[in-house]
Amino acid sequence: MVATPHYLGSGAALNVLRDGGNAIDAAITAAATLGTVLPHMTGIGGDAFWLIYDAKSNSLHGIDGSGPAGRNVSPGRFDRSQGIPERGAASSLTVPGAVDSWRLAHSRFGSLPLKRLLEPAIDYAREGTPVTAGIAGWIRASKPALLDDPGSSAIFLKNGGEPKQGDRLFQHALAKTLTDIGTHGCRFFYDKTALDITNYLQSRGGMLSVEDFSKYQAEWVDPISVKYRNYEAFQLPPPSQGIAGLMMLNYLQHTNISEHEYDSPEYYNLLLNAIRWALERRDRWLTDPKFLDIPIKQLLDSHEAEIAVRGGMATPEAPPMENRLGKDTAFIATADADGNAVGLVQSLYYDFGAAVLDPETGVLLQNRGAGFSLDPSHPNVLAPGKKSATTLMAGMLFRDGKPYMVHGTQGGDVQAQTNASLVTRVVDFNLNVQQAIEAPRILFGRSWGDAADQLLIETRAGDSASDMVSPEGRKATGVAWPHPRMGTAQAIRLSNSGNSFLEGGADPRGEGIALGF
Repeated sequence: MVATPHYLGSGAALNVLRDGGNAIDAAITAAATLGTVLPHMTGIGGDAFWLIYDAKSNSLHGIDGSGPAGRNVSPGRFDRSQGIPERGAASSLTVPGAVDSWRLAHSRFGSLPLKRLLEPAIDYAREGTPVTAGIAGWIRASKPALLDDPGSSAIFLKNGGEPKQGDRLFQHALAKTLTDIGTHGCRFFYDKTALDITNYLQSRGGMLSVEDFSKYQAEWVDPISVKYRNYEAFQLPPPSQGIAGLMMLNYLQHTNISEHEYDSPEYYNLLLNAIRWALERRDRWLTDPKFLDIPIKQLLDSHEAEIAVRGGMATPEAPPMENRLGKDTAFIATADADGNAVGLVQSLYYDFGAAVLDPETGVLLQNRGAGFSLDPSHPNVLAPGKKSATTLMAGMLFRDGKPYMVHGTQGGDVQAQTNASLVTRVVDFNLNVQQAIEAPRILFGRSWGDAADQLLIETRAGDSASDMVSPEGRKATGVAWPHPRMGTAQAIRLSNSGNSFLEGGADPRGEGIALGF
């Protein structure tokens, strides 16, 4: 089974499973395909994080596929009063890590040749991918940034015009780059493709070098976890914000949330308390753990969460706006007949990332570096060779030592919130994964495309947001379900016996689908 935020990504990954590939193979195919058909959300110019359950060894593995800031990048290169640019070559400060994360996953767990896994993405790039209403809308919204870059405008704004729904988007240079990666391996991207990428970036004021690419390698990391009811919830460690999702579950573990309806004011207010508490702690610590000794054990201490619930710890105010992170993301869930399961999340940070596309390679670069702070006292302050704190996260829920659910979503601050609500609605309210995904959500902070913090609640006909109150005392803003700012979630539920039961779900807030056979 596969679940992705675009039907073409799901279809391509399902065909890999039909051809004898495993869950890891299917995830790579989905990731590459989504980078072609959802170019504003993800691509090989961005980062990735993985959770991989290997059924043969009954073990869970994590991959940190985020890249560090270049060696020539430092806070002194920027005017602190103006901050780091959000777009353009000067915002592309970190090495794209996604492709090397594919290498790690495939070399250890893959079964089909890499060349086969990239074929669908190559075909869509070469032959054209359909422009959906969503892509057309995001190109229109991002037009000023895309027009500033010759490479981006040549692909997404032919002759300065906006594509219409039903048009085809051709990416011939990207097809050639993906073909080279499939033929020569993932390191080709860092040793050869990087020459053209860095030349283009530097010609437009960028700071990444060939050495930054050639020295980079994705890393295996140990997942982190907390107990939730009779389950164990896993996430990725910092710089991923997975720890925030676990802190929310820690808080909710000590509440009576299951005594309320899953879409009641009481439910949302308990969830909001958990969100506020976890995000404040996240923003005090989240950064590259190589640059700060993050007290992960203390942050995940269940007793501290219990004290907070009982009122022994004051509910903190909203985190400072400067600490807000992330926008555009694509989450992929896969599971195979042998019981292997994958949660993979990839992102360009903003819609179309830095809006800088190298014409020679077709690679659209992320602007993850724009998430750094220039405040020297901030945990996520910019430094050469440092990874930025990131909202990217992938979740797995275990029961009796085996995967029970793979889950994740898109959407900046909303990622941790949605992951927590998916878990509560499946565990505490016994919803199936599609019901849990479709259930109304709240958003405290920012989601993809948002310019300011807010408190939103999805409402259906006859519902009201009047019982939701923000930390500042303002009532929540009601938005009609399904609302795109809530992100697009995907999930697969597995039985404890591995392949005897699979249940998939994808989000009606996007263009995704869950497929199985």
